[in-house]
Amino acid sequence: MSELNSIAPRYLRPGDPGYDDAVLTAVGAGTPALVAVPQTVEQVADAVRRAVSESLPVTVRGGGHSMAGLTRAGEGLLIDMRALDTVERDGDSTLVRIGGGATWGPVARRLGALGLALTAGDTASVGVGGLTLGGGIGWMVRRFGLAIDSLVGAQLVTAEGELVETSESRRPELFWALRGGGGGFGVVTRFDFVAHPVDRVRFGTVTFALPDPDEAIRIVRAWQDAQCDADERLTSVLSLLPAMGEQPPLAMLQLCAVDVDDDGEAEALLAPLLQVGSLLGSDVSARPYAEVLVDAELPVPSAAQRNVLLGRLGERELSALRTAVETGELMLSFRALGGAFARVEPDATAFAFRDAQSMLVVTRMLDDDTDAVTEDERLPGWREIAACGIGAYANFLDTADAADARRCFPAATAQRLAAVKAEYDPTDVFSHVIGRA
Repeated sequence: MSELNSIAPRYLRPGDPGYDDAVLTAVGAGTPALVAVPQTVEQVADAVRRAVSESLPVTVRGGGHSMAGLTRAGEGLLIDMRALDTVERDGDSTLVRIGGGATWGPVARRLGALGLALTAGDTASVGVGGLTLGGGIGWMVRRFGLAIDSLVGAQLVTAEGELVETSESRRPELFWALRGGGGGFGVVTRFDFVAHPVDRVRFGTVTFALPDPDEAIRIVRAWQDAQCDADERLTSVLSLLPAMGEQPPLAMLQLCAVDVDDDGEAEALLAPLLQVGSLLGSDVSARPYAEVLVDAELPVPSAAQRNVLLGRLGERELSALRTAVETGELMLSFRALGGAFARVEPDATAFAFRDAQSMLVVTRMLDDDTDAVTEDERLPGWREIAACGIGAYANFLDTADAADARRCFPAATAQRLAAVKAEYDPTDVFSHVIGRA
């Protein structure tokens, strides 16, 4: 360990130029007393030491996309990491070092120019840090696993303002916790990944008619059967969309196939999924992976959002799904898992649910007239769906309380995370995390 003596970062207070941009997140603007805008690792350490000396709660933001508000600071010190956004390749190898404040869009473009890629989230402006610390489910999850499955090292500043390196061989318990534990152990200033040779992917959206709940359940059954048997180079997301304005209910299937260069092979790979319903349209084509990631401005539209990790869908699960579809208010999105994701041992990382076959995200758009207080009111039918699950994914939550922590981290995982927290942040400097929000 080495204590870092450094020049202080730029600090912003309410009313200063740049403050409003720094505090804006997916769920609105925060109100921290102070914002640190570090340009270097040393300045991150200075900000942490100042927060400790002045007893200021610390919040860390990269992309600012936490729907649970974990990057929105209501008080204390906000560390805006966005200037630490470098992407560096180690010689001619596939080892890449990415700054802790980088976002996935620029990272994907830089790596794409090198013929490389990492499985990331769906959105270009999502932070590498937040997505990785929560596990990192993305478009190539069945081919390459979670983002954390390509992580081989990290650098972070601890609550004492010390710089540490961690990997499988250096502070292995800390490295284990960073891979899916949700953060709160320090400020990660660099992520070291082994990237994958990827040029172009086959990607696009396919739509199917959705005339009634019976057809919705039939499509879900067919999708599960087709995706379960699919080559792991193929990942798909099936969304059941309620009527929106003049648009009738639709089933939307998004597909991403990796390492498929031949048109005939691609056609054969995708064919079973294209037959799960009454086809309305398709725009699947070969494109650079960086073009798959969509743009999203902050704040995002107000929504209630929960997720559940599921095993194979049986009659109980399908009955709960039918009830949710019948509300006519919920968007149900199933993301296929398995493949490389499932080959990692459950205790190898802090993301433990490697036996999940899919993740279901349930979303309901809210507006100013939505008078919903309880979870049952915000997401009708959710309770029955949640009861079918084996766990939850930390990055797709709209709350982050103790109950959410129990769903994201099994007891044995939570115990190990608590031990790492006690060692690296015993005074709870980084308290804006799942289970404490």
